[in-house]
Amino acid sequence: MEPKYLHDNDPWLLAEDIPGSDLFFFQIPFWCFANRFGEQTGRAYKKVLAHFSGYQMWFYFGEQDSYEVGEHIVNRIVEQPGYGADINQNIIAIADKLRAWCATIPVEKLNNLSDAELWEIYHTHYQLHCEFYTWVWIGNATDMFHANFTNRLKAYLKQIGVVEDKINEYLVTLTTPTARTPVFVEQQDLLLIAEQIYQDQAIRQLCATSTPLVYEDLPRRLQTMIQQHWEKYHYTKFIFVEGEYTINDYLRQLQDILRGETAPRAIIEGQIEALQAAEEKKRILLAQLPVAPEWQEIFAVFGDFMVTKIYRRYAQLFALHRMDKVLKEIARRKQLSLKQVKFMLKSEVERLLLKNSCDPELLRERAKQCVYYVEKDGEAVYVGPAAEALIAKTVRTIDASISELKGEVGCTGYAQGRVKIVIRAEEMAKMNDGDILVSIATDPDIVPAMKKAAAIVTEQGGVTSHAAIVSRELGIPCVIGTKIATKIFKDGDLVEVDANRGVVRKI
Repeated sequence: MEPKYLHDNDPWLLAEDIPGSDLFFFQIPFWCFANRFGEQTGRAYKKVLAHFSGYQMWFYFGEQDSYEVGEHIVNRIVEQPGYGADINQNIIAIADKLRAWCATIPVEKLNNLSDAELWEIYHTHYQLHCEFYTWVWIGNATDMFHANFTNRLKAYLKQIGVVEDKINEYLVTLTTPTARTPVFVEQQDLLLIAEQIYQDQAIRQLCATSTPLVYEDLPRRLQTMIQQHWEKYHYTKFIFVEGEYTINDYLRQLQDILRGETAPRAIIEGQIEALQAAEEKKRILLAQLPVAPEWQEIFAVFGDFMVTKIYRRYAQLFALHRMDKVLKEIARRKQLSLKQVKFMLKSEVERLLLKNSCDPELLRERAKQCVYYVEKDGEAVYVGPAAEALIAKTVRTIDASISELKGEVGCTGYAQGRVKIVIRAEEMAKMNDGDILVSIATDPDIVPAMKKAAAIVTEQGGVTSHAAIVSRELGIPCVIGTKIATKIFKDGDLVEVDANRGVVRKI
């Protein structure tokens, strides 16, 4: 491939910094962004570059290109009635389609399949997941990198006379979804189990001690409820190369709930009441403000992006969890490491399975460090000096003396506390009630830590990000999109989070 945009004048913008990433999965959205994203939006990205260092990944868009893509989509949502609602409906539909197909993968009988049948599974998943991204990335593209959608809504609020110090509050009120996300439903399901335990005096007393709950010591009916919860949600820890919740993980979460001061039933009712209060607050505000009907629909689209993002993420994690077993079978069969298989392009997996051809040494080198680049009709993987040269073009300098950061408001409020950097689930143990959770970006695997936080601060994500969504459901102050929070703050720092203004400051 002779790249057209790789060395153009549009500087690289860091889109996401994602631990737990591989080429197997991320080649799918990146290829889609440059080749198929325009199918539903009318505008694809010109170029995407990803730097992998083992399973750590940083990926980049062109700065101007990503801004123009965001503006283009927001313009369509504003100017084309029904387009935004259509996006959200299609996100649900394609998520259901991906999940349903992945449920048919015979994960317990893969060793009985031929190489050609394994390839058919791999290829079909790639095609479906690529189609998935033609819809599900639209919400991210509108707001995640340049706050295009947020800024357009703020500009409208200012246009209708909302004063500056009320804009963030009103934006949160008007865009807070009142539908129940999968995160909300999952937490309610767990609370219902906790309520059953709470009614058993002996087990409730045991939860108050330091003694861990033992699954086998619980009554059969509670074992069944926990087992069913595990079967329904265990895959949500798969972010994005490994992970699965265990029964003991859920026992620890239940014990945390039962050690709290509030009874599970009161928490359940409080969460439902909070949703109802948010809906009523929105209704009252719309009655007070001169928001035109077409703009009421646009605010609703923005809020629904929050719901559909979590919905599609659960479907996606289910798909990746299922496909991991396929990759393990390919690795076993072809005497490769799982990591080698995870750094193969789709075309290389086809050659491996249909022609028994691959370069194990090249795959080992990629698994250590590589750069993946894609633009329309072409992709390439660089290693060695070629990769180093491209990585050098993405390096940015951070002023470590900064003590105050500005971001977007995910959920309003104010808090002070000690910083705890939590990127992945294994770091949750250091979180105490009242700490300030600081992360690159949150995912479903760290929700238990988020529930303990006095406030949440992230580097990445627009107002439709996971952190913004969950913080609103939990009623926790949240500032997102600070860019460098995990580079400026460290564990133990005392900070204040003014999520009314989107400011985080060391004290």
